[in-house]
Amino acid sequence: MEISSRYLKTSIEADAFAKHKITFISGPRQVGKTTLARSLLTASANYFSYDDEGFRRAWSKNPAKALSTRSTGPLVLDEIHKDRMWKRKLKGLFDQDPNAGPYVVTGSARLETYRRGSDSLLGRYLPYRLHPLTVGERAVSPGPDNLFDRAGSSLCSVDDLLKLGGFPEPLLAGNENEAIRWSRLRLERLVYEDTRDLLGISDLTAFRVLIDLLPERVGSPLSINALHEDVGKAYATVRAWYQVLESLFYCITIRPYSKRINRAIRAEPKMYLFDPLRIPREAYGKRLENLTALHLLKAVNYWTDSAQGEFSLHFVRDKSRREVDFLLVRDGHPWMLIECKSGTKSPDSSLEYFARVLKPLHRIQLVSDQGYDRVFAEENIRIMGYDKFFSFLP
Repeated sequence: MEISSRYLKTSIEADAFAKHKITFISGPRQVGKTTLARSLLTASANYFSYDDEGFRRAWSKNPAKALSTRSTGPLVLDEIHKDRMWKRKLKGLFDQDPNAGPYVVTGSARLETYRRGSDSLLGRYLPYRLHPLTVGERAVSPGPDNLFDRAGSSLCSVDDLLKLGGFPEPLLAGNENEAIRWSRLRLERLVYEDTRDLLGISDLTAFRVLIDLLPERVGSPLSINALHEDVGKAYATVRAWYQVLESLFYCITIRPYSKRINRAIRAEPKMYLFDPLRIPREAYGKRLENLTALHLLKAVNYWTDSAQGEFSLHFVRDKSRREVDFLLVRDGHPWMLIECKSGTKSPDSSLEYFARVLKPLHRIQLVSDQGYDRVFAEENIRIMGYDKFFSFLP
């Protein structure tokens, strides 16, 4: 299995570089941000990392002088968000000569958090969110209007992703036991390094209890109130901790969609994990639904970040216990309904109901049968195998 080019590379070059904007690349730890950034370089001398002691000292004294060894072409600043003054320094460099770049700024998910904390760089950057590898990832990704025109060649199989996850290192290594060890070590670094630096959490034992409770809640209504009782900490504390995990791309929160739905459930969201290996092996159905959420969120973020529309990911549920797992909203309107099944090859009644109510363009039911694809014309519902559906997505 080889990765020739990550899916964001073409968009960044054609969009941020062409518009002379700073590129921000955020995403989960070890998802491949630095590798993507290096692939954008035309000169290796233009890579600068804040983790390099020599560069760090020079950057703290004089950012322009720290970059004096650079060549022409794109310039990568890796992990500079660890400098408390990084935004002010970057703004100074950019304003002094906007055409000196293009600048590419990468780092952990904290970059996303700190970017929202100030508008000092407003109008000067374009943000991109890098996701783990998926079945249909290719260098030039499909847009929403030509989504089902042509499937991509499969980079990996659904089974690969369920066993190994989508992070490049364990997926490319291909060993399930090593992937589980990698997942555990990655989580420890997130808990004992990233989280501590971001929030200064003192009770890491209780925080780890919160993390250990989340996998069993994948795909189910998420109650912060129930979590705070289980963790034994104040409600506000557990809510703040959960928000930290969101900002570090450990978990995904999907909120219910309620417009035009009578007696809709509006309160509790659903939660999924960026690393499906945290979900027990025997919980196959949960891993598969989680994998679907990851594929859909990647598409939603890619289309939004590349200015192909405003997309968001939701689910629908009403008080009559009807539910559809996922709803993609495009520019404020329901666009695609997706229901996750296993072997059921007749349209789900809840999918039929919400399709009539919401009238989305696409109505999809996913089944485990590889390559399966059938359209029920009367309800305009397309039943597809997970593998085939994923191969269409970015």
